[in-house]
Amino acid sequence: MTEATAPPGSMGKVGDGRHDPVMRSSVHRKHADLGATFERRGAWLVPALYGSLDEEIAAVRTTLGFADVSARGKLQLSGAVDDHVRFLAGATLEPLHTAPVTSRGLLARIARDWGLALLEPSAERDVMLALAERETDHALATDVTCALSGFLIAGPLLAGFLARTVHENLSGVLPGRCAAASWARIPAVLVMKDLASPAVEIYVSSDHGRYAWEVLQRLGGTPIGWRALEQWGWR
Repeated sequence: MTEATAPPGSMGKVGDGRHDPVMRSSVHRKHADLGATFERRGAWLVPALYGSLDEEIAAVRTTLGFADVSARGKLQLSGAVDDHVRFLAGATLEPLHTAPVTSRGLLARIARDWGLALLEPSAERDVMLALAERETDHALATDVTCALSGFLIAGPLLAGFLARTVHENLSGVLPGRCAAASWARIPAVLVMKDLASPAVEIYVSSDHGRYAWEVLQRLGGTPIGWRALEQWGWR
């Protein structure tokens, strides 16, 4: 997708007269409607700020905030993924657990034969090439960056939010764990984060991205831009 954007690394509204290839999430227009300013991360245009940076950071520390993190690179691992898991995480990983990725990011092993690597924006190509060079039999790595929308919800009120939107019992899904569940009545992968405040990343089909954002606007508290997330300590 191509549109006029601000130069990479700069802040500003879309439309400075320059044409540059850019990726946008399925809810990009929703961010614009909220008055967001945008910034490049890799090939992606992300909402960097909605208003006050201090207020956005305060939301995840004291109440509840939500963010669009669809720009994450995403690789789905399927099949006999043990070797891929060891390569990415530097160690073995049991199902329903997460671990940092050695090249920056997070690996969620949802099941014995299913995992999701969550990477820096636009890092998925290099990681895919590295996995392909290993020629691991019976394991498949698929780029699902554009197929999945991702959202982060964080703050002391997270438990109440999950109780209202997830039917399954998540009492055992602690920080550092992950699970497949029905969230807001749609299939989702939930990745519990180990951060200063309770936090979860939720991944759904991009077909459901706009619906997911509408749910978050009703229940998720304050919209948070990438600048606040990064200053707060998310990655």
